[in-house]
Amino acid sequence: MIRNVIFDMDGLMFDTERLYVRALEEYVGPETGISFPRESILKTLGSNHADFRRMFPALFGTAIAFDDCYAMIESWMKHEMETYGVPVKPGLYALLDALQADGVRIALATGTSKYIAREYLRLTDTLKYFDAFAFGDQVAHGKPDPEIFLLACRALDAKPEETAVFEDSVNGLRAAHAGGFFSICVPDLIDPVPRLDFPPDAVLRTLDEAIPLIRAINGAN
Repeated sequence: MIRNVIFDMDGLMFDTERLYVRALEEYVGPETGISFPRESILKTLGSNHADFRRMFPALFGTAIAFDDCYAMIESWMKHEMETYGVPVKPGLYALLDALQADGVRIALATGTSKYIAREYLRLTDTLKYFDAFAFGDQVAHGKPDPEIFLLACRALDAKPEETAVFEDSVNGLRAAHAGGFFSICVPDLIDPVPRLDFPPDAVLRTLDEAIPLIRAINGAN
């Protein structure tokens, strides 16, 4: 029985990881003259702020300070989303509506900071769907540690074995697996499945494919 679900955010609910890649390749790189290889950028996906800071020098060097680079990324992405809106992944609203209608409780667990995450939810009118939250600046260990999912689970007063986690990243799926959750993979920029040493409980193309899956598990028509 799946009584609760926990959503990752970037790359899962919103197509913001693609914007993050573009920010480095199309703006920060040309403005600073620093190379940001795609392979190195992809290694940072799913990391929280603290982990990104630790990884940064080894991946991109020290020609630009992490805080300066991060500020440039935020500025470019903010302008893009103010201009064109936050890009929502296919099937998100249908899935959220169905879960709410079926009485399934919903939490958010994202490595993004509370301020930025809540702003994305506000701009996409999705804040109203969530019963609990766990943000990247509330945990000591980022994914693949399950800490953030366990925090969200406690906020729901739920049990991991009755909770599904929606993820798109390798580290996110590893965290869900380590925490004992039902893991649902919806790939984004990279397919995480070949990089895992275990199979996710489900692999979907779009978020709304989870509606019949969860209803079947719960014995609903």
